Amino acid sequence: MFHEPTDMCATDRIMLYALVRGLRPERALEIGVRWGGSARIISNAMEDNGAGQIVGLDPDNTVFRPGAAELHGRYRFCVGYSPQDVPRAVAMLDGPLDFAFIDALHTHDASYADFKAVIPFMAPGAHILLHDTYHQGIDAAVREVIAETPGCVDCGFLTRSPEIKLPVLYQGLRLVRFGDPDIDTKKLIQDACLRNGSKPPTLHPYYNNWDDWANGEGLGVKGPPPEE
Repeated sequence: MFHEPTDMCATDRIMLYALVRGLRPERALEIGVRWGGSARIISNAMEDNGAGQIVGLDPDNTVFRPGAAELHGRYRFCVGYSPQDVPRAVAMLDGPLDFAFIDALHTHDASYADFKAVIPFMAPGAHILLHDTYHQGIDAAVREVIAETPGCVDCGFLTRSPEIKLPVLYQGLRLVRFGDPDIDTKKLIQDACLRNGSKPPTLHPYYNNWDDWANGEGLGVKGPPPEE
């Protein structure tokens, strides 16, 4: 996160790693690769998760620095341009995207085109992360695409460390959730247990106030447990 060459500031690097670790995407697309700093952050987060594949789309791979061992077999490069080559890059992943990271040309028109290009390939409940969203043109593009796209939920700015290069600003991560406005949280809880080899919990109202410490203090569950 701190030593790989990248244009991202430290706070944005940390947040990118944390998001991939937390969201656990199976299939991801990166638009805009350059030296490969974010490629290495995402690949290592996936490796720490024990799951995930990512494809990076960029017209130039000559300055891409990370070696194969540093990417753990989780990253593939697609030489091409966005938006026209997005379908070809996604096809390398054999399924819809859980996560897209857009950090390419920093203009309104380019970021708008990149954002629109990934939407048809996003799985319900997937996330789109954009970098340099303190740039007024990218901010405008994000707001426009969200307004035009049913089911897009703006999760807002996740980092607050702008780089001021007037007349515009850079840095800043902004997260958008796509589709699936009514998240099945019960399924998420059960799937988390199954993914970790555990039996899913009994989703009974009795356990809504269950907490080991609170129970011991008489502040948790009341009465006997339900019959299983």
